[in-house]
Amino acid sequence: MSAGERLVRLLRMINVIQNNPGITAEGIARECGISERQWYRDLQLLESAYVPIYHEQGYRIHEFRLKNLSLTLEEALALIYGIKLVEGQKGIFSGATEVKKKLLGILPEKIRNEIEEFGDRVEVADRPGVDYTGKEELFKKLNEAIRKKLVVEMNYHTFGRDELTDRMVEPYQLVYNDGYWYLVAYCRLRKDVLLFRVDRIKKLELTRDNFIIPEDFDFESYMGAAWQMERGEEFTFQVRFFGEAVRFVQETQFHPTQRIEEEPEGSVVFTAKACGMRSVMRWVLTFGSEAEVIGPEELRSMIKEEVEAGVKRYRGYKSGE
Repeated sequence: MSAGERLVRLLRMINVIQNNPGITAEGIARECGISERQWYRDLQLLESAYVPIYHEQGYRIHEFRLKNLSLTLEEALALIYGIKLVEGQKGIFSGATEVKKKLLGILPEKIRNEIEEFGDRVEVADRPGVDYTGKEELFKKLNEAIRKKLVVEMNYHTFGRDELTDRMVEPYQLVYNDGYWYLVAYCRLRKDVLLFRVDRIKKLELTRDNFIIPEDFDFESYMGAAWQMERGEEFTFQVRFFGEAVRFVQETQFHPTQRIEEEPEGSVVFTAKACGMRSVMRWVLTFGSEAEVIGPEELRSMIKEEVEAGVKRYRGYKSGE
């Protein structure tokens, strides 16, 4: 998980506790789509950052009082960089720049000058995969619906079928993954919990109907071994990597289930679980000739057909034409 995704999750936790004073650990985990164990790990992180969380008949947050806050340069930079991550979410968090100004305004002059001089030379480039400009009102409505557990009516563009449909959904939570925002919600039309890309929601309105999130719903269990948010039947796949791709694969964490085995000739075999073959296929193809699918055979055949189709498109092409 990237620093940007972790920050978004922590901010979501703070928002959940602020809007639900007295909420239990189980409730926080359910609202944020994580396990209780993950919540307790994140709680330690929030406490180490001096977020004023306390437990009194459930979790609560003291009102933030920054006027008497004392920060070192390193601590202030950590906050500024966090805000820079949020600023990258254009069209979602309109107040991030104003928060940065207020934070700089309460810091000692020496620290403020150092941050302004050094901070301009650091760019946190964790940008969304699509432009969310103009979606601020949509996110406000979604946050309200999730907080109040309100059914929403939305017009959604289904990419696979290239069609618009009107749906009544019960929004469980928002998830930021790999540059995109997703809404996890129970769809009354499909009668199932689905993932909706927020940028594909064309229109959304709140209703007055409430819903209850099933007690046994857990986001991590729901996603399983999903690869790039594509869900489906779980399977194990293997890919052999060659050349420069070997070092890149060895130093990168692509999936929690991955294992890498070195081979005598210098290649490596990458093994992982996934739930969507098309997502894995697209990932493998980014490595070109330096990757070969070992199995399963269905995935290998998909890659073969895709490569042959590509060769067919380039057949007869001459350089300079």
